[in-house]
Amino acid sequence: MAHTCVTCQAEIVPGARFCGTCGAAQAAAAPAVASPVQAVASRRVTSVLFGDLVGFTSLSESRDQEDVRELLSTYFDECRQIIARYGGTVEKFIGDAVMAVWGVPTAHEDDAERSVRAGLELVNRIDALGADVGVPDLAMRVGIVTGEVAVTVGAAQQGMVAGDAVNTAARVQSAAEPGQVWVDETTRLLTSSAISYVDVGSHVMKGKADPVPLWSVRAVVAAVGGAQRADGLEAPIVGRDRELRLVKELFHGVEESHRPSLLVVDGEPGVGKSRLGWEFEKYVDGLNDPVRWHSGRCLSYGEGVAFFALAEAVRVRLQRLTATDDEVEPDDDPAELLAAGLERYVPDLKEREWLGPRLGALLGVGAVGAFPREDLFAAWTTFLHRVSEDEIPVALVIDDAQHADDGLLMFLEYLLRVGTFPCFVVLFTRPGLLEANPSLATNRRVTVLHLETLSERDMAALLDGLVVGLPDGVRTSLVERAEGIPLFAVETVRSLIDRDLVVPRGGQYVLAEPDALDLGAIGAPASLQALISARLDTLPPEQRRVLDQASVVGSAFTHEAIASLCPEVVDLEAVLEALVRVQLLRRETNRFSNELGQFQFVQSAVRQIAYGTLSRRDRKASHLAVVALMEAEGDDSGEVASIVAQHYLEALDAVPDDPDRPALAAAAVTHLRRAAARAAALGSPAEAAGHLGTALDRCDDPPLRARIEAELAEQLLRSGAYAAAIGHAERARDALDELGEVGPAARAVATLATALSNSGEYDRGYAVAAERHRDVELQCEPAEEIQLLRAMISAALRTGADIRNLSEDLARLAEKLGTPSEIANGYVSLALHYMTKGPHGLGRMLLESAAEIARDSHDMLILCRALGNLNADWTQDDAERAAGYGRQAVEAARVFGDAYWISSSALNLVLAQTVSGDWDEVLLRADEDSMTPLDIAMTDMLRGRILLARGEVWRPTDGLDAEGIMDDPTLRASYQLSLAFDEAQRTGVRDLGRVLAEMRSVFEAIGLFDDFSTLFHLVSETAATWGDRAALETLLEIVDSDRRNKPPLGLEASVQRVRGLLAAEDGEPPEVVEGHLRAAIAGCEAWHARPALARCCADLGLWLSRQGRPEEAAVLLTRARGLFDELGAVTWATELDQQLAGATT
Repeated sequence: MAHTCVTCQAEIVPGARFCGTCGAAQAAAAPAVASPVQAVASRRVTSVLFGDLVGFTSLSESRDQEDVRELLSTYFDECRQIIARYGGTVEKFIGDAVMAVWGVPTAHEDDAERSVRAGLELVNRIDALGADVGVPDLAMRVGIVTGEVAVTVGAAQQGMVAGDAVNTAARVQSAAEPGQVWVDETTRLLTSSAISYVDVGSHVMKGKADPVPLWSVRAVVAAVGGAQRADGLEAPIVGRDRELRLVKELFHGVEESHRPSLLVVDGEPGVGKSRLGWEFEKYVDGLNDPVRWHSGRCLSYGEGVAFFALAEAVRVRLQRLTATDDEVEPDDDPAELLAAGLERYVPDLKEREWLGPRLGALLGVGAVGAFPREDLFAAWTTFLHRVSEDEIPVALVIDDAQHADDGLLMFLEYLLRVGTFPCFVVLFTRPGLLEANPSLATNRRVTVLHLETLSERDMAALLDGLVVGLPDGVRTSLVERAEGIPLFAVETVRSLIDRDLVVPRGGQYVLAEPDALDLGAIGAPASLQALISARLDTLPPEQRRVLDQASVVGSAFTHEAIASLCPEVVDLEAVLEALVRVQLLRRETNRFSNELGQFQFVQSAVRQIAYGTLSRRDRKASHLAVVALMEAEGDDSGEVASIVAQHYLEALDAVPDDPDRPALAAAAVTHLRRAAARAAALGSPAEAAGHLGTALDRCDDPPLRARIEAELAEQLLRSGAYAAAIGHAERARDALDELGEVGPAARAVATLATALSNSGEYDRGYAVAAERHRDVELQCEPAEEIQLLRAMISAALRTGADIRNLSEDLARLAEKLGTPSEIANGYVSLALHYMTKGPHGLGRMLLESAAEIARDSHDMLILCRALGNLNADWTQDDAERAAGYGRQAVEAARVFGDAYWISSSALNLVLAQTVSGDWDEVLLRADEDSMTPLDIAMTDMLRGRILLARGEVWRPTDGLDAEGIMDDPTLRASYQLSLAFDEAQRTGVRDLGRVLAEMRSVFEAIGLFDDFSTLFHLVSETAATWGDRAALETLLEIVDSDRRNKPPLGLEASVQRVRGLLAAEDGEPPEVVEGHLRAAIAGCEAWHARPALARCCADLGLWLSRQGRPEEAAVLLTRARGLFDELGAVTWATELDQQLAGATT
C-alpha cells in the first residue's frame, strides 16, 4: 500500500517524518526512540520565503561540473548570509531553491518586512552574481506569504515549519516574474508603510478555491515600520545597483575586519548622492543586527564650522540615548546629556573624567580648554569606540563634505590610522574635495566612488518610474534635456504636477491628458536653474516670502526662526505645509538627525536660486535679522560664532557703503576671533587661521590688528605654514613692541623663533629667542617665558648646543606655573641633557617622573617622548626592560595618533626586540605600513639581518637612498649595512668600508650611546662572521677614542667579544682570551640579549674546543645551539657546525 502525505496526498517514503513535496509533518509510523530533548509543536504566524533560480538549469548543462558546483556553493553562501542579516532562518535548500522563515524560533513585529527586504536583496544579489560570472540571464524569483504554520520547536533547519503558508509561498514563487518579489495580501498589508507595491492581479493556484491576489514589490521607501517616509513624489533608484552594492560590501567588510574604513562618494549636484545615502540608510535600518548610526552635515556658512558635522552626530547620539530616560529629557542641559552618555558608554570612572572635558569642547559644554589636537582626536575616537562596545558597527555619514573644515578631515584620517573597532564613515561631496586633500585619495583605508551621470536608458527608466505612460516623444525630449542628471527629471515632473499636467491616479502619477502635452508649448525650461526659477515664480506671495527668508537662514531652519523673520505671514504653518506639499521643503523625520522636526530645502539648488533673487538691501536686512535672532538665543559655546560672523560679512558686502559699515565690521571681527578660538581649541589650526585672516582683513583698529596678527602667526605655525607664520610673527612683534605690550610681544617672538627653527634656520631661531629672553626675562609672565625657553631648547637640540641651563630654567618655571604638562615637558628637556652629558641615571629618573606625570594628566605627546627615550636608552643596558617601555610607547603613540611618534615608537621597540631576540615580532612590526620612509631605512636593515640569519631570501627595499635619509648619519650607516648584506649574498664580496665611514659620523654626532651602541653591536657581529679583522680594529679604535664616558652595558659586552676574538687570533695568553669572552657572556646575560649571548657562547665553546677542553666546550656549544633553535637562526647553526668540523680536523 502506497504511503501518501496527509496534507497534499503526494507519495512519501514509508517512515518519513515530513513530506518531500510540501514539507508537512507526518504521523509517526511507530513509537519514536526516546531522546534527551523532545521537539514540541506549536502554531505561529510566520513569514515564509521561497526563492528559485531562473536560468540555472541551462547553465548547468553548458558548463563544467566543477564550475557549476562552485557557483552553487557561492549562491548558497550568499543566501545564508543575506537571510541571516535580516533575521531569518534558512529552512532548507531544494536543489537551487531556498526556503527561509521569519518568526521562529523568536517572533518580531517586523518579521514580514524583514522577509520582504531580504527577498529584494536576494533578487538584486543574484542579478549581480550573474553579471560577475558572465551569465546575464541568471535571475531569481521570490514568493513570500505570511500566515499561520505548524512549528516544531527545537527543530534545527529542515522540518521547522509546515502548513498551508509554506505551500502557498512555493506557488507564489512559481508565479512570480524572474527578478521580482511577489507577496500575498497579508504580507502587503503588514509592510505597506515601508514598502511600495504594484498590483499584479489574482492568480489561480493549486489547493486554493479562489484566485489569490498578489503584489510585486516595487521598492523600500522608508525606514523600518514606515519611519521617515516621504510624502509625494519619490523617484525609483535607477542605474545605481553597482554603486549601492559597493557601499553595502564596504560596510560589511568593516564588520568583518573590525577596523575603520572611509568611503568618499563624489558627484555633481543633482546626480544622486543623497539618494544613494538614503538607500544605504534604509538598508542598514532593516538589518537584524544593531548598528550605531550617526549622521551630520557640514555647513556652508562660516567657511565651515569646526567639526560641526561630528558634533552634530555625537549630540544626537546623546539625545537619543536619554530620550526615554525619566531623569534626563532630550532638551535638558547639554552637560547633563554628556554626563548621562558617558555613564552609559564609558564604565571606567577615570576614563570618563578624561573624556568629559574633551567631548565637552566638541559639544560646546563647559569652558573651552587648550587641549592638544591629538589629545582631542584620541578622546573622540575613544568615545566612538565605547559606543561601538567593541563589536557593534558604528556608521558615520557626513553630507555636504565639500564644506568640511580641515580639522574634520584630519580627524577622519586619525580615526582610520588608530581605530581598532568597526566604524564605517561615508562622505558625500561635490568634486574638488579629493583634489584639495590628496591624502584621502591615497589612503589605503579610503575608497572613492564617483557617481557618473545616468545613461539615456537609465534616465528613460527613471522617468517611466515617476510618471506612468509617458509618450515616447515627451520621454525622449526630457531625457535629452536632463543630460543624465536625475534631479532635472524629478524637478521637471514636480513642475508638471504644480500645473496639474501630471496627476495622481490609482497610487501612481500619470499624465492628465497624454495626447495634449507639448513641452515646447508650455515653455518647459531647458536647464535645471531655469526650471527651479520657474517653479519659484509661480508661488503665492506668502510662500515666496517664507522661502526667501529661509534661504538666508540656511539649508535647515526651525518654525520659530521663520516665524520671527516673517511676522506678517498669518498662517505660517499652512504656508510651510504647502511648501512641503509641492516638495520645495521637507520636514526632517530622521530620529538620528540633530535637525529632527526642522524644515529643510529639498535641494540645495532651490535655496541658492531663491537667495540669488533677493535684492541687495533685502539681503542685508534679512542677514541682520538672522543675526539678531541668533544673538538673542545667547549661544556661549562659540559653535555658531563663524555663522554669525558670516551673516555680518554678507550684510556688510551687500551694501558696503552704508554708514553702519564700521560697526558691522567690528561685530564680524569679534565673532571671527571667537570662531578662531573654538577652532584652535578643537585642534583645527588651519581653520582658525582662516578666520583670523578674514578678521585681519576687516579690522581697522591698530592695537587689535597687532593682537590678531600674533594669533594668526601662532595658528599658521601649528598648521605647518612656517613661511607665512614668520611674516605675520615679525609684523606682530614690531607692532606689539610699539604698543609696549611686553608679554604678547615675547609670545610673538617665541612663535617667530619656532617657525624659523622648523624651517631649518636653527641658529637664527635660537638667536631671536635668546635676545628677547635676555631683554624681558624678569618682565614676562611664566607662561610667556616658557614659550621663549621652549623655542630656544628646540633650536639648541638641533645644533648640538648645551641645553642644561635652559632646561633647568624651563623645569623651574614649569613647577612655578604648576601645569602638569609643562612640568613633564621641562623634565624631559632636562633629562635629554643628562642623558648625553651625565649623570646618566638622573636623566632616567627625570624621564620616569615625566612619564608618570604625563600618564596622570593624559598628555600623550609628553608620554610618547618620555617612554620613547626610556626605550631607546635602556636598549643598551637591559633589552627586555627596554621592550617593556617600547610596548607602552607604541600604545601611547597609537592613542596619540601622530604619524611621527607611531613610527618612531615602533622603531625603538623593534631595536630592543632585535637585541632581545623577539625576532618574530620584529618581522611583524617591520612589515607594518605605519613606518615612515626614514625609519624604514633602519628596520629594513634589521629585517635583513634576521632573515639572513634564518637562511631566508632577502633584498633591501628600493628607494631608501632618498635625500632625507642621506642627511642622517645613523640612517646612512643602516642603509650602507643593508647594501653590504645584499652584496655579500649576491656576489660573495664582503666589504664594510662604507659602513665604517658612516660609523665614524654616527660617533661624532651622538657619542657612544643610543644608535651608535646598537650599530656597533650589529656591525661588529657582521665583521666577526666575515673574518674582517681590519673592521673590528677600526670599531675598537672609535670606541677607545672616548675616554670620558662609560659605555653602556650592551656596548661593553660587544667590545669584550671583539677584544676576545682579536686576542684569540693574536695568540694571547688563554686567561686573557677567556677573560674577555666570559665577560662578554656575562654582559649579554645581564643585557638580556639572546642573539648576542648565543654568538658569545659559540665563540667561547669553539675556542675551548681548540684548547682541548671538550667538556667545558660542550656545555657552551649546547647552550648556543639551543638559543639558535629558539631564534630560528639556521645559518648561524650551520656556520657553527662548519667551524667545529674545521676545529677537529
